[in-house]
Amino acid sequence: MTHVQVHVGPHGRIVIPAEFRRELNMEPGATLVAYVADGNRLVLEDRRSHVARLRGAWRHLVPSGRDPQAELEAERLAEIQLDEAEAVGDEARMLDAQHEIARASRGVGPQS
Repeated sequence: MTHVQVHVGPHGRIVIPAEFRRELNMEPGATLVAYVADGNRLVLEDRRSHVARLRGAWRHLVPSGRDPQAELEAERLAEIQLDEAEAVGDEARMLDAQHEIARASRGVGPQS
């Protein structure tokens, strides 16, 4: 592991040494995630790697066969339908939309 000193410049800026950029295949404009670890270490991590690592760390919380993104999208769509039904005073559509919101929040697919 190579260790290189870097200096904090004006406005808190640092330059990532060319050797590290080459080793990480880092192109200009790359997006990094910065965080403090162990109370005293600054970590810079490639955004895609960071997201993949977090997904893996939280995967055990999502039951098999569930798709949280699809559930959230279904819930938001039902909320839009509820807003539209309320705007025109359509009681039947309001009730249907409320049922869809409840189903989506429980992780149940749309009713056919």
